[in-house]
Amino acid sequence: MTSMLLAIAAMLAGTWIGAPTVTPLLVGALMGLMVRENPARRAALAGMLSWAAILLFATFRGDATGALAGTLGGAMGAPSWAIVVVTLLYPTILAASAAWLSHLVARRLIPSVGGRPARGITPT
Repeated sequence: MTSMLLAIAAMLAGTWIGAPTVTPLLVGALMGLMVRENPARRAALAGMLSWAAILLFATFRGDATGALAGTLGGAMGAPSWAIVVVTLLYPTILAASAAWLSHLVARRLIPSVGGRPARGITPT
């Protein structure tokens, strides 16, 4: 639970600073190294929740997020809700894939990360 809150806070801060693409990748990779159980699912959830919070904050602040989604959806021939879903899927997929890949690599290089020894690695 603590890792989720830290990941959400890190993604919020990184996106607010101005690195919306790099932040989910870095946070996802760190979660893949540090979280033992389901790091990709947790990173995906953290990415989705952090960007949902950003969209909700912008909506409550009075920004025209609904109008922007409607305009973009009209230009692309998609409904406005699809634009919001794709916006939430972006950090979700980035964070999950980075967490999965870093967890996979860490399990191969450091057998204690995954909780069980990796295949083909013998302790010396």
